[in-house]
Amino acid sequence: MNAKGIVSGLLGSLLLCGCKIDQPELGGPLANLTPDQRAQFQEGKRIFQRVFEPKDGLGPLFNSVSCAECHEDPVVGGVGDEVEIHASRFTEPDSCDLLLQEGGPVIQQDATPLLRALGILKEQVPANATQARRSTPAIFGFGLVDSIPEATVLSYEDPNDANGDGISGRASRTIDGRVGRFGRKAAVATLFDFNAGALPFEQGITTPLSPVEETINGKPVPPETDPAPDPEVSLEDLQKLDAFVRFLAAPPRSSPDTYEEKALVKRGEELFASLKCSVCHIPKLKTGPNPIKALDRQTVELYSDLLVHDMGPELADICVGDTRPAEFRTELLMGLRFREQFLHDGSAKSVKDAIERHGGEGSRSRDKFKGLSDADKKALLKFLQTL
Repeated sequence: MNAKGIVSGLLGSLLLCGCKIDQPELGGPLANLTPDQRAQFQEGKRIFQRVFEPKDGLGPLFNSVSCAECHEDPVVGGVGDEVEIHASRFTEPDSCDLLLQEGGPVIQQDATPLLRALGILKEQVPANATQARRSTPAIFGFGLVDSIPEATVLSYEDPNDANGDGISGRASRTIDGRVGRFGRKAAVATLFDFNAGALPFEQGITTPLSPVEETINGKPVPPETDPAPDPEVSLEDLQKLDAFVRFLAAPPRSSPDTYEEKALVKRGEELFASLKCSVCHIPKLKTGPNPIKALDRQTVELYSDLLVHDMGPELADICVGDTRPAEFRTELLMGLRFREQFLHDGSAKSVKDAIERHGGEGSRSRDKFKGLSDADKKALLKFLQTL
C-alpha cells in the first residue's frame, strides 16, 4: 500500500470505530494555536501551494514552480519524489568551497522559456566539483525542531568519543557560530533561514533578504529573461510562508491493531534501543520556553540528536560549511512510514536497505542488525513502520 493509502486507511479506521483523535491530523496545524496563528497558517499554506510563473518571478533557473510541488506526499508538507543536484569542492584538511561564484551549492535543473530560448536548459555542475543528490524531506514538525534549545543539542555531543561507544557526534556550526539543525548536513541554524533560502535556491525567486537573482554558473542572468521586478516576494509573504511551516504539526504515530502486532512493535522498540540505534536517533527531545503556546516546552518524537556523524566513505559526497563529505546530520525518523525512498540521496528503496548501508559511526548498529534473526529483523522494521 502506498503512503496515501496508509493515511486513508488509518483515518478511516478511526472514524469507523468512533475513536477520538487527540492529536493534530497529518498536514494540519499544531494544537493550541490562537485563532490569529491558525489564520497565519492558512495564509502561509496558500503561498506554499502557489504556482509561480516567470511573470511572478519564477526562475530564470529553478527546480520547482511551488513549494508544494516537492513537499506533496501524502499531503502538503510531506515528501516528494524529486531528487536535486548539489555540489561543492572539498580540500583537505578542512577547506569547503560552496561554489557560490560558480552557481553552487544548489544546481538548478530547469529553466524558463525565455532562458531556454537562449539555449540554456539548466545549470551545470562546476568543473572539479563533487556532486551530490538530495531527496526531498517532509517538513512536518519543523517548528518544534526549531524550538529545541541549542543547549539540548550540545548536551549530546561527544566529538572525541569519550565514552568509547564508537559514536562521536558533534554539532554543525554556521559561520557565525550558531548550532545548525536543518538540511542533511545541518548547515542551517533556524527555520526562518531554511524557509527564506528555499525561494531563491529552489524557485529562483528573489526576496528582500535575497534581492539579487542567482547566477547561471557565476554569470549574471540576461536581463531580458527576468521580467519580474525585484524583490519578487514581499517580506510579509515570506513571513506568512514561514508561519505555515512553523505551525505545521508533527506527524501522528500509528498504532498496532492487534495484540500480536503490539507485542511485535514493543519487541522492535526494545531492539532499537539494544542495538544502540537510539544513541543517535534519540526518540524524544523537548522544546524550550516559547511565547507561542503550541511550541512551549513540547515533547517532540523526532528520533534524531540533530548532530552530524561520520557515516563512512561509501555514503560520503559533498562538504557544506564545517561539515565534511562523510558527515551527515542524524536523519529525523518522525514520519518515516510515509517515505518511499531513503537516505539523503533517495538511493535506498527500503528501510532495511538504508540500515544495511550505514557505515562509520553507524557500522556497529548495522552489523548487529545484520546479525539478528529474521523474526527480530521483522520486529524492528515493524516498529519503524509506526513512526
